[in-house]
Amino acid sequence: MIDLSTLNPPQREAVITTEGPLLVLAGAGSGKTRVIVHRIAWILQQGNPATSVLAMTFTNKAASEMRERVGQLVSSRKSKELTLGTFHAFGLHLLRQEHKRIGYPRQFTIADAGDQAALVKRAMREVKIDDRSFDPRRILGLLSLAKCEGIQPGEPIARPGRPTIHGEEYELVAEEVYPRYESALRAMAMVDFDDLIGLPIKLLREHQELRDRLNDRFRYLLVDEYQDTNRTQLELLKLLGLPRGNVCAVGDDDQAIYGWRGAEVENILRFHLHFPGAKEVRLEQNYRSFGNILDCANEVIAKNEARKVKALFTERGGGEKVRVVTCPNDEAEARFAVGELRASIAGGRRPGDHAILYRTNLQSRAFEEVLRAEGVPYEVVGGTEFFDRREVKDLLAYLRLFVNNGDEVSLLRIVNFPARGIGDATMEKVRHRATVEALPLLKAMRKAAAGAWPEVAPAAGRIQAFVEIVDRYSNRLVEGEPASRLARELCEEVDLRGAIASQMTSAAAASRRIGLIDETLVSLERFEAREGKKHSLAQYLAQLTLDRRDDEPALPGDRVVMMTLHAAKGLEFPVVFLAGLEEDLLPHKGIQGGPQDLPEERRLAYVGITRARERLFLTRSAARLSRGKEVPRTPSRFLSDLPGHAIEEIDIAQPTEASELRSETFFDELLARLESR
Repeated sequence: MIDLSTLNPPQREAVITTEGPLLVLAGAGSGKTRVIVHRIAWILQQGNPATSVLAMTFTNKAASEMRERVGQLVSSRKSKELTLGTFHAFGLHLLRQEHKRIGYPRQFTIADAGDQAALVKRAMREVKIDDRSFDPRRILGLLSLAKCEGIQPGEPIARPGRPTIHGEEYELVAEEVYPRYESALRAMAMVDFDDLIGLPIKLLREHQELRDRLNDRFRYLLVDEYQDTNRTQLELLKLLGLPRGNVCAVGDDDQAIYGWRGAEVENILRFHLHFPGAKEVRLEQNYRSFGNILDCANEVIAKNEARKVKALFTERGGGEKVRVVTCPNDEAEARFAVGELRASIAGGRRPGDHAILYRTNLQSRAFEEVLRAEGVPYEVVGGTEFFDRREVKDLLAYLRLFVNNGDEVSLLRIVNFPARGIGDATMEKVRHRATVEALPLLKAMRKAAAGAWPEVAPAAGRIQAFVEIVDRYSNRLVEGEPASRLARELCEEVDLRGAIASQMTSAAAASRRIGLIDETLVSLERFEAREGKKHSLAQYLAQLTLDRRDDEPALPGDRVVMMTLHAAKGLEFPVVFLAGLEEDLLPHKGIQGGPQDLPEERRLAYVGITRARERLFLTRSAARLSRGKEVPRTPSRFLSDLPGHAIEEIDIAQPTEASELRSETFFDELLARLESR
């Protein structure tokens, strides 16, 4: 039997209410994952098969943790039978099963962000739009938002009542590009991330028997981080969860901070309209933070009008007061934070117990300089991920092309790497012929290799050699040879390591870059060993792409963590420095010319405050350097919301007795440690 005695009354109610729609409003630090895990285990304990449960998360890490914890409560066998993963992973699985219905081969490719940008640039060239005048990634962002809102190619992207993000010109360009971008994806048997939601919706709408089958199978649906869902994800849930209605949504509208990428806080606010008869349970007891921190968070978020009213409380006591610190400039702000960090570490805390959070990445520079100068180990979370590095992407492009010969983005990436004398001019001629004759690019290269077109005849032999490599490895893959063996042989045959080394200026740099290739090969071998006979190269490549899109950043080891507020959601630290509490920074004036979203900025501040368990510093600069001049800054309006009993205000231009005492204590401790050696 599952022990529910460790749950508080609202948590227990959320666990045992299994029939009908349920909205669990889970405040920050209120034991949300514990509730979800116990709820799944409770459903299984009532005699329901594990195959009847569908649980959706937003990160692979969350899904893995839930599966493991459910297995501890019931059994690992049952937990493995659960359909538990991200929205995108579920969509991919469904599309692989039903690929014929959407006119795709089973081994279609998922376009990553780089692939998508390349296709947008190509579409812009087709309609004679200069990619130096219009940023392709902004265009791609608009296309993603359009897909999240269910807008089809050929329909207006602008929506009445919704402010423009990059201006009307960008929206008009996006409308021109959209149909061509979609055609390019389909021609190459590729889908993008948004298609992993949109195409399953299309399937379920058009094939009633498929919908009925899934409705019969998944009798219990559960969605984590419901406030982060967009319009299409909501539509997918409705198709899967109605008319049975056993849909449990767990989330917190006060932590809805992803509106810029299509998430709609209205989904959680209007849950009762989408799923009639819904019950609400509020989880307000916080198990993370001390009371003064929670009082500050409650007051900041209370000013938002469109929200589900909640007030976090704790039984841990008030704890230390929140320090609200005014610094003369951003350099002084960084020096203050690092000074407090060093004192905290000298007092026994690990560097990894501390986080510096900020609204924009540009704020990290001053902190990094001081941390380096003071010798404090740190890491900026959110840098270039391993599988986004150039050398790794080159090897993966070969593998993707072997899986899907129609993947022209991958083909163009590696057709002349390592250099084999097939330059841009040659490929442009081949691409022109492919367009005129409506041929896939690889087929056009086969014709060029056979001497069909005089303008590329001088390169025919070199093209033939490349085509033979692609065909040979593709065939061996189809015949069932292990992908890891093929990948190792490919690296030797084309001398991928030598090509990388030739680009480096030092042996040490070459060794590091080549090491990335070796790590990728080991990753593939481990995947094959883990998955056994079920494995496929297509599955490995798809998982890599999904992991990079759906997962939260990995935290470093014992180092001070620096990250944006968006990246910090879901994390917690004993000591937090939330920097830049100034107007136009937090709240931000608007990203990339977009309008200010004050309610979302207030939610961001709330998320930042509630990351702290024990100590919280809210810092601001009285002036910041802008174009070589110090410009006065206005304190954030959020500071005026803080309750007086919960804060201690410090102006470091005027040293307080407390700060002088902390300084003396730090140097006394340092001297004592030196003398003891």
